[in-house]
Amino acid sequence: MENAALELARELTRRTLAGDVDGVGALYHDDAVVWRNFDQRELVKKQVLKVIGLLAKSVEGLRYEELRLTATESGFVQQHVMRGRAPNGAELQVPACLVAQVEDGRIRRLDEYLDAAALAPLMG
Repeated sequence: MENAALELARELTRRTLAGDVDGVGALYHDDAVVWRNFDQRELVKKQVLKVIGLLAKSVEGLRYEELRLTATESGFVQQHVMRGRAPNGAELQVPACLVAQVEDGRIRRLDEYLDAAALAPLMG
């Protein structure tokens, strides 16, 4: 599963950065959940895809740098720094960690940890 989980993580990154919302959706189970540390909310797949679409449209030069991937028994861990330019012109630098549970080749659950203060340029 190690290689498959890491390939899934790479594909998630590629599709997210390309703004391929439908492609990202294909990588998640229909009943997948994404939990976010900064607001303690669990999002369903439809909500996650909306966020990804908005991010792709709002952030100029969206990219992940300092990318590190590790396979786990149940999926993968991805660490990266999201960078780009917010709509107000501010540079984004958002350290993040994704912990994914993978089942049958797709994401069942993803826990996202990031610095909410670093998101401030996106919030207005």
